[in-house]
Amino acid sequence: MSEKAFSFLPMPERSSKPRKNGLTMCLDQGMGLTYTEDQLSICSEYVDVWKLGWATAQLQPKEIVSKKVELIRNHDISVCNGGTLLELSEHQGKAEQLFSELLDLGCDSTEISSGSLDIDSDRVAELISLANKMGLRVFCEVGKKLPEDDYEGKEYNRLLEKFIGAGADKVILEARESGVSVGIMDDQGNPREAKMSDVLEGIDPNNVIFEAPRKAQQIFFLRQFGPEANLGNIHPTDVISVETLRRGLRGDTINDFYFVIGDRHLKKQGRK
Repeated sequence: MSEKAFSFLPMPERSSKPRKNGLTMCLDQGMGLTYTEDQLSICSEYVDVWKLGWATAQLQPKEIVSKKVELIRNHDISVCNGGTLLELSEHQGKAEQLFSELLDLGCDSTEISSGSLDIDSDRVAELISLANKMGLRVFCEVGKKLPEDDYEGKEYNRLLEKFIGAGADKVILEARESGVSVGIMDDQGNPREAKMSDVLEGIDPNNVIFEAPRKAQQIFFLRQFGPEANLGNIHPTDVISVETLRRGLRGDTINDFYFVIGDRHLKKQGRK
């Protein structure tokens, strides 16, 4: 690993890849190969999962998608489809074919959801098991894309528990790329803590990826669950920003995460 700039300053440590917790899941909205390569050159060690958003990859040449997946996987990053692609495949009876094509493209994981098209929860559990048997790591998203269709907290809780039990590596709490009006987010994108309490009752937060496309949401979850919270729907250009929040290298979380390591460093030097 190359030396970082300004390495004379102490920096809070964090878990290294392959991480079990503290995952950063990127949402790729259709980035090109060169742009992806450039982005990975500065942030790959901070990315754990790369999602090819909704069905964007279906509009791109298979050869380019395959090269892109290979590039990302070479940086020890899991690559999965967006949930919409799974939903479209399932409703045409082609979910297994989707899993096969993911493997053919070099992906090692899949996202399973029913946010836009209804898939019975028992069938979702079956799809989790099928994907696991085919050798795919499973991220299972829970929640609806439209606010009027979304679940109450207790139903979220039931589904999260069910899909964890079915073998999902992590369950994803829906917030969309907008970060408003679904999941535990209100119409302004603020987390509804009472609903979050119902959603997570009896569930280990380490098993959950919290979609948090907005900085304020990222700060909330990191303060709530610590710097090793799992965050999703992070735009690739925001990865470095999120990592600074995790380590207290930004004013928003410097008092939460930096001064723990900073004070320890000063004491070691006998300056405090």
